[in-house]
Amino acid sequence: MMNSPRTKVKRILLCLSVSLLVLILSGCSVNTLPEVIAGRIIKEILYRDRDLFYDGETETAEYGEVEHTEEAIESGGYVPQPDETEDTGEEDEASEDTGEEEEEEEEGEGYEDEEQDEKSYYFSTLDSAGKKVYLEIYNEIFTMGDGVTLSSSDADEIDRIYNICMMDHPEFFYCEGYKSTVPAGDDDSIPVSFVGKYSCTAEERKTLEEDIKDACEPVLSGMPDDESDYEKVKYFFEWIINNTEYDTGSPENQNIRSVFLNGKSVCQGYTMAMKYLLDRAGIFCTVVYGTAAEESHAWNLVKMDGTYCYVDTTWGDSSYRTGDNTSANRISYNYFGCNTDILLRTHSIRDMGELPECTSLDEYYYVKEAKYFTSADKERLKALFEHEASLGEHMFTIRASSEEVYKELYDLLFNERMIFELVPNAESVTYIEDKDEYTLTFTV
Repeated sequence: MMNSPRTKVKRILLCLSVSLLVLILSGCSVNTLPEVIAGRIIKEILYRDRDLFYDGETETAEYGEVEHTEEAIESGGYVPQPDETEDTGEEDEASEDTGEEEEEEEEGEGYEDEEQDEKSYYFSTLDSAGKKVYLEIYNEIFTMGDGVTLSSSDADEIDRIYNICMMDHPEFFYCEGYKSTVPAGDDDSIPVSFVGKYSCTAEERKTLEEDIKDACEPVLSGMPDDESDYEKVKYFFEWIINNTEYDTGSPENQNIRSVFLNGKSVCQGYTMAMKYLLDRAGIFCTVVYGTAAEESHAWNLVKMDGTYCYVDTTWGDSSYRTGDNTSANRISYNYFGCNTDILLRTHSIRDMGELPECTSLDEYYYVKEAKYFTSADKERLKALFEHEASLGEHMFTIRASSEEVYKELYDLLFNERMIFELVPNAESVTYIEDKDEYTLTFTV
């Protein structure tokens, strides 16, 4: 029995409705439907799911009496200058009689001479009083002590210094937060205690440290020794992405254990893992907190061959995207070696301390790899496509320097159809367009 034209129309409408419903349920918007241009060009729009960043848990207790115990400073921790820490009895006497020693301590003499370790960037940004609190917190966490009385009673400042201490030290993976007693009101004469919260015992910590060291040893030994900082950082960037799955439900995802021992993490784990590796490779790296796509986020600021720039390893990992993105590159280099101007188009920086200026694009991936276009240069496009084709079948991405240049490239490649001059034997060309990032990704 043949169907009537009206029945056929109903079936077509039903199929379209079901298809639209599937798109809505899968989180895709309607404009992500593949578009066929003149039967040859298939366009796919790439969308991202931003990750969540969680600050370490912090507990604040009502003020109560805290027994102060002096914690030994173990080797491997910071060792403040003797005139700042040693108790000779003479200082107390002078302090009681004249108050001169107390005044001198407030000026922080000795801390200005503290050896600056590039691994601890945020420490160097503090004034002398802040450095003293930092060292008190550092040594308490390092020794996993039972509590320490801090030289500050400012709860907000203590919290900020605790956070930047953790940002400087990814090896403090076992510290989950802290508990402190704070005075009520504005009474800053009452001492404040600080006690770290730990996820394991001291013995378990030693075992985990050895496990992490063993996991990182082949990674560090595989670093290209004779190459530039750019190649070394790129090596670690790619290793983390290729060996880590973005997973918001992964255990220990706020520290390096999640990456090196579990292979699953979120932005905090990616960021701390990058710092941990670069610290050991002798390359400057610090942690930056802020927001991206209106959600909390973390990434790194690094120094490659004399140039300060940003590296966002999480946004380099395609596994954190939602939907079916199997056609996308496993690794995105949009935020590898970028400057502040590019970063701030999608990120905002939380003020945790003054950061080095990142104004240059000298170490930016697309510049280093000759894939950054400041104009719609036909000759450069031809040379690039020839080079990429010689490498075998794979995907590669180009980036425009501005929206105007991006539109010029798009018109040249697709509206003027130069793309088929660049890939003459192709029946169709699959590409991924990202208008927000000014990028076009091709398969050759």
